[in-house]
Amino acid sequence: MVQGRALVIAVDGLDDLDVASIAGGPLRTPGTCLDALLAGANPLRVRPGGPSEPAPALVSVMSGASVGHTGVATELALHPSEPTGAGVWYAGDLRTPTLLDQVGARGGVTCALQWPATARGGPATARAGVDLCLPLVEDLRRYRDRWSMVEQTSSARMVTEHLRARREAGVQLSQVEPDELVAQIAEEAYTAGRIDLAAVRLTGLGRARRHEGRSSSAADRSLAATVSALGRVVTAFGPTDADHVVLLPGRPLVPVELLVHPNTMLARRGLVSTDGPRLADFRALVWPDGPRGALHVRRGEPDTVRDAAMEALAEVAAHCRLRLRQVDDGIGATDRTDVIAVLDGAPGTLFGLSPTYRPLVEGDDPYYAGPRAVSDPDAWSTALGQGDGLPSGPVEGAWADLGVTLAGALDVTLPGATAAGMCPAALAGA
Repeated sequence: MVQGRALVIAVDGLDDLDVASIAGGPLRTPGTCLDALLAGANPLRVRPGGPSEPAPALVSVMSGASVGHTGVATELALHPSEPTGAGVWYAGDLRTPTLLDQVGARGGVTCALQWPATARGGPATARAGVDLCLPLVEDLRRYRDRWSMVEQTSSARMVTEHLRARREAGVQLSQVEPDELVAQIAEEAYTAGRIDLAAVRLTGLGRARRHEGRSSSAADRSLAATVSALGRVVTAFGPTDADHVVLLPGRPLVPVELLVHPNTMLARRGLVSTDGPRLADFRALVWPDGPRGALHVRRGEPDTVRDAAMEALAEVAAHCRLRLRQVDDGIGATDRTDVIAVLDGAPGTLFGLSPTYRPLVEGDDPYYAGPRAVSDPDAWSTALGQGDGLPSGPVEGAWADLGVTLAGALDVTLPGATAAGMCPAALAGA
C-alpha cells in the first residue's frame, strides 16, 4: 500500500469540555503529538438520533451503515438462551464489511484494540479477521479463565507478538486496567512496524463516569489516565502529513434522573420468570440499551402475549419521561425474537434489565445506588478529523456518514454502506 496510514481512536465518556481542556486548558500537553492533533483537527459533528451507546455507534462508523444493517443494534448483545449472559458482540455477528475488512483485503495491516464486534469466536464467520486484534471482551461464562478468554478471542498474531510473553511473565490481567494494556500494546505494535489502519477504543473514562458520576474522584482519576493513554497512542502512531486521524468521543453523558425496570411489569404478567432476584427465562423481555429499551417477544408466541406485553409497558410509559412506540423494522431482533416496540426515555433516563427491582426509581431517591450517568440521545457529538481527503470545514451527519467520509479519504469502498457521507453544515440544514 502507498496510501497514508489511519488511526481511529474512540474515547468513551469524553465530551467537548474535556477536549477543550486537553486542547487549551489544564490538561494540555504542549509540544506533544496529541497537542498538535487537536490544534489542527477539524470538527465533524454527529447529529442526534441513531445509536447513543458506544458499540453500535462505532460499528456504524466502521461500516458506513445504519444499525439496522450492521447487525449490532445495541451496546450488549441479547442471547435469548442466556438473557443474563455477558452480551458480547463477536466479529461473526456483523452483517456488513467494515473498513478493517476492506483495508485488510487490499493488503494493508490492520489493528483493533478493545473495538466492538472484532472478537474471534461466536457465530461462524468467513472473515479473514484483523491482523492485530485485542477485543478484551468479558465473556467468562464461555471461557474458563481470563487468559483463555483473551487468547481465544484475539488474533493469532496478537497472541504471538504481544500476549504470550505477558502470560509467561505471570501478568495478571485482572490487575491491569484495560486502557493501560491497550496503550502498551499500541506502543509495541507501532514500534514493530507499519499499521495501515488501527481502530483503538478507550473505555475507562466512560465506565467511571457512568458508575460514579462526572464529578466523582474516580472520574477525575480516570480522566487523567485516559488523557495519558490517548497521548501515548497518538504519539506511538506519530502522524505525518500523509496520515489520517479521527478522534471519536461518544454522546455526552448526563446525570441519571430516572431508572426504569420495565421487566418487573412483564414479570407481574407472567411474561418473565425469575430465579430469586435473577431473570431466568422470558416470553417477552425489554432489552435495555442506555436511554431506551427494546421489547422482544419470542418468535411463535401468540398475539395475546404481544398484547399483554404492550399493556404492561403502557403502564410504565404513563410516566412523563417515557414514550412507548410500536415498531416493525426488525432492528435489534434475534434469531429467536421479534422486536415489536421501543421504550424511549427523555435525557437522563436509564433502563435496567432486572425483573424484580421497582419499575421506576427517581435519580434523587435516597436508596438509589447508581449508575450515575447515561448517554444523552438528544445531544450532538463532535468528532475531530485530520488528514488529506477529510473535510476541512464544518460538516455534519450521522455516525454512518462519518464512516463513509473516512472511507473516501482512505480510497476504500464500503460495500454495505447505507450513508452518503458528511456534508457541509449549511447544506445539511437546507
